[in-house]
Amino acid sequence: MPQKELVVRAQWDEEAKVWFVVESDIPGLAAEGATVEELEAKLRVIVPELASLNRHLMDAASGGDISVHLKAERLEKYSLA
Repeated sequence: MPQKELVVRAQWDEEAKVWFVVESDIPGLAAEGATVEELEAKLRVIVPELASLNRHLMDAASGGDISVHLKAERLEKYSLA
């Protein structure tokens, strides 16, 4: 059976200066980081922990691995001056 790819969407919060998970296929996932890399490092710890608590995530795993597609979006405004 092909491995299912789980999607995690992150957005930049300009006021708080952090990347945060805004939407995901992983129930209970909440994380933030000062950089996308920091957020990704946290996900590497949190996702396996949540997978052990969510049966459908374990069903999505293949050979003990879960594929996560992290989509990071940041809206920037540029002055036309």
